[in-house]
Amino acid sequence: MVLREDGGRVPVRVSPGRLAGPDGSRYGVICASDMRSQGATQESLKRRAFQQGIVSEIGLFALSSGDMPGLFRKTVRLMASVLDVEMAEFIRFEPPDGAMRLEVGVGRPDADGSLYPPPEAGGMAAYVKSAKTPVVITDYLREERFVPDPFFLAAGMRSGIGMVIHGREGPYGVMGVHTRDPRSFSEDDIHFLQSLANVLSEAVTRSGAEAALAASNHLGGLILEAVGEGIFGIDLSGRITFVNPVTTQLTGYAADALTGADPHALWHHSKPDGKPLPRGKSPILKVLQDGRRRHIREDWFWRADGRIFPVDYVVTPLLADGRISGAVVAFRDITDRKKAEKALTYQAYHDELTGLYNRAFFIERLERAMRGLKSGSGVRFSVMFLDLDDFKFVNDSLGHTVGDRLLRGIAMRLWNTLDPGDVIARLGGDEFAVLVQGQGETGRGLDTAGRIHEELKKPSRIDEFEFFVSASIGIVVDVSAYESVDEVLRDADTAMFQAKSRGKGKSEVFDRGMHDRASERLHLETGLRRAVEHEELYLAFQPVFRLSDRTTVGFEALARWRHPVRGLLSPAVFIPVAEASGLILALGDWVLRECCTRMRQWLDSHPGAVNMSIAANISAKQLMQGDLAARVARILDETRLDPRHLKLEVTESVLMENAELAVDILGRLRDLGVRLAVDDFGTGYSSLSYLRRFPVDELKIDRSFVSNMDVNPEKFEIVRAIVQLARALNLDVCAEGVETEAELAGLVSLGCGLGQGYLHARPLPADEARTFIPDSPA
Repeated sequence: MVLREDGGRVPVRVSPGRLAGPDGSRYGVICASDMRSQGATQESLKRRAFQQGIVSEIGLFALSSGDMPGLFRKTVRLMASVLDVEMAEFIRFEPPDGAMRLEVGVGRPDADGSLYPPPEAGGMAAYVKSAKTPVVITDYLREERFVPDPFFLAAGMRSGIGMVIHGREGPYGVMGVHTRDPRSFSEDDIHFLQSLANVLSEAVTRSGAEAALAASNHLGGLILEAVGEGIFGIDLSGRITFVNPVTTQLTGYAADALTGADPHALWHHSKPDGKPLPRGKSPILKVLQDGRRRHIREDWFWRADGRIFPVDYVVTPLLADGRISGAVVAFRDITDRKKAEKALTYQAYHDELTGLYNRAFFIERLERAMRGLKSGSGVRFSVMFLDLDDFKFVNDSLGHTVGDRLLRGIAMRLWNTLDPGDVIARLGGDEFAVLVQGQGETGRGLDTAGRIHEELKKPSRIDEFEFFVSASIGIVVDVSAYESVDEVLRDADTAMFQAKSRGKGKSEVFDRGMHDRASERLHLETGLRRAVEHEELYLAFQPVFRLSDRTTVGFEALARWRHPVRGLLSPAVFIPVAEASGLILALGDWVLRECCTRMRQWLDSHPGAVNMSIAANISAKQLMQGDLAARVARILDETRLDPRHLKLEVTESVLMENAELAVDILGRLRDLGVRLAVDDFGTGYSSLSYLRRFPVDELKIDRSFVSNMDVNPEKFEIVRAIVQLARALNLDVCAEGVETEAELAGLVSLGCGLGQGYLHARPLPADEARTFIPDSPA
């Protein structure tokens, strides 16, 4: 149960788990599913079945006994008990003047046999007598159709139901239930009371002539018709002695064909799989031997057309002079209940969004596989933990409707990639787990992971958007060494974060050293959270120069961290930790604000900076934030920086992960007036069609192509192709990592305009970087 803020309690199914953070930190995770709808369905089925059983019990009592007062007493007490009310009664109308007398009462202050207020007093009983349908009272304090009986109000009754019972000459009496709770009685509750009223009506219609056999038989027939279940009787030989109409409806046999027939041979001869059910094992026929009443909650009967249907039935022995003379069977078709139970079981073990198995099923399946492995009866297997890379930003950018459609498509592609016998489940969000059957060797898990990676390289298209979604996968191979499911998932999760730290779309097999590396990442993340506050972070600025005359035209800002223990740390060490932990967004805002503030200061103090710009790198998580343009605009406004002095650099690979989204987001940034550059160009396999659509100003040639291009013809030609492409698209081009005069000469010969690298200057502190600003505008 979950306690709500308003004091209410909500039933939930809880699936606990553990997750490892990218730095090794451990988190407890509890997935709670609201069970109110499922619980309500289950309770409704149980309540309906129980109520039908009570109606059947009252009907059988009326058949086997002529005790009318006993029938009324039994009915009223069961009404109060089943509906959980504080008050119930049966009031009889006495001829000739219709005086009303309390025949049986439960929870009432007046005694049985007491006279009731006369009809002219306008009380509830008189109103119910005149009504043609059940009378439901939701609040006696607001009732206007009749004057509520004073003792109802004195007893604190708030709601109730009244039903008329008809006799041969007209209304015979009324029965009612009342409760102190403000209640809206369900349709099942009203149907239950109406069914009881029908049985009592038929019982009293001929009560004055019960001594006559014909009247008794007629009464029995009417009661059998009033009860909404199949009922048939059998003699000591197991032959049918009578049936009611419901029995013929459910079984498909005509009534005249059933009398004297063997029900076991007709509809109870075989099990659902077709195997014969011996007569000696029939619960129905066993009652004839031992006289014990039996309630079989699930069995199967066969229809006349050869179809089978599930039933719930009660077998009650008939006694004559203390000896068994036969039995009565009351049964009902539980097809709807079985369907509902099947649906509930499906809901309990399947993910509603994707249709895959859910966390609860996967944990049970993994526990069973681990038990089999330890007992020697199971097969070896491995476990994979899979997390979609940066999927959150699809939801943040395009909304959950698009995200859900994409997730459903990916889930089916993952399922189709697996071998028969493998089990995949969605654990929640964009996380999945896979149980890979096999010998438990490293190759088996890695082979499956490889197929998944290859499958996800294919684009997914939702409406006008095309997505390239990758996954990071952690694999636990030797499960036999583990004691619990939590440990297996924890280490698979740790391996997944290790894979994610190497980049997107990677796999890692867990090893014990990962715990040490995760601990190191935890210390880094903890330190990084306080680094900004303690002013341990700072920006270094690498000059960007014009290749033709080596004049500085701008700067690229690069984050550095003066760690209090480990000394100076480069971005390659702490940026992956920031991205995995989510700190990259806060860090990115800090870098942007520092860049804009510094550029504003240089513009104010150096006239030669008027045509310069400062570049900041944008991560994948920043780019996919739906409000990136708004955040940039706010920082520009706060620092009073003209947008033309800010350049944002995004790597080619990041742009191609979600190219359609990138086009939209870059367009909004371009509208602000900032300059945009594609960083590390040549490494991301972008298509020309997308490159033409990206609203960018500059291509930056990755340093891997520039290095040694003067002695490597292949690299030289790649650089030539990029320069020519940029010229054809009317874009600036900047070479990264220019370190030698020979490289500079080669770039100039190809027409490359800009460059940065150690040949001109290393990344420098702000005070040193400003010395590269020319005295007059370049």
